[in-house]
Amino acid sequence: MSEICISNLVYGDSYINIFLNFHLKSLLENFVTNNPFSRSYYLIFTEQQNIVRIEAHENFQQLKKFMNVHFLNIDGGVSYDQRYGLQGLQVQNTVQFALTNDLLVHIACADVYYGPNFFANACQILSKGYDAVIHQPMRTAFESAAPHLTGRWALTVDELFDVGFANPHPIWISENWDNPYFTKYPYQLIWTDEKSVCLRGFSISPSVVVAKDWMKNAGGCTDISFMPYLENPYFSNDWSELPMIELCHLFSFYPPFANKKSNALDVATWAKSHTLPQNFKNLTNYIIYKKTTDEINHELIERSKVIAEEIIQYGERNG
Repeated sequence: MSEICISNLVYGDSYINIFLNFHLKSLLENFVTNNPFSRSYYLIFTEQQNIVRIEAHENFQQLKKFMNVHFLNIDGGVSYDQRYGLQGLQVQNTVQFALTNDLLVHIACADVYYGPNFFANACQILSKGYDAVIHQPMRTAFESAAPHLTGRWALTVDELFDVGFANPHPIWISENWDNPYFTKYPYQLIWTDEKSVCLRGFSISPSVVVAKDWMKNAGGCTDISFMPYLENPYFSNDWSELPMIELCHLFSFYPPFANKKSNALDVATWAKSHTLPQNFKNLTNYIIYKKTTDEINHELIERSKVIAEEIIQYGERNG
């Protein structure tokens, strides 16, 4: 059995609310039904003034029954615009702690909501010799998705998919290749039908990783900085294998629309200055988001593959 160090950057009233009432709720649902850990850790990076509020919450008290929880104080003010710099600090300290204590690493976000067996399935995959599990949550709008999660315990995979699919965040909508108001931030690209989504991306999250020394200096955006250096990653192409959604505030990345149609050359040109050259190859992988009872739409995979290959070809050109 592998043990893990989960860490989170928790700041601001709205994200503390999501962390306590949604993130921790879903984590506890995982551990109550299928807990693969016995001596694991949760590190919370936050300001001193937030600790009393967090400690008083019932979900935090329940978390301590399953994990050793430690607070790491962040000096000075913390804001949304500072998050990436602080995530670098989070990654550095989390990886060092994991190396010292022989733990897996999960760099969490306060707005991530896990589906059933997320951690049990990730550990099962890593037990086969992989050094990372690569996956991506559905990006949903917190304001509309939250009511469907409040007061409900342990949603099934298909129920969680319904919440995500019916409440997409504007940035998720803007990343749709067929959207005439295409995204300004094409880190990920999606193709959809009325029941499912196919996603490809330059930056895909290393959800759970085996701690390595080089990770201490990789920086906070692990979906970009970790990817080129993983030796044997597992790319999960089935969302239901590691179900999770991201409860994003509507103000996040808003407005994401470039007000023009998608174009492979434009995306490749953008990516040359916003991601690492090695991450172009990540477009060869895909993730399918759908109910477990629905069939895979292979047309979405093939359509997206053609576009991905075109973007990669442009990316290989100089200039």
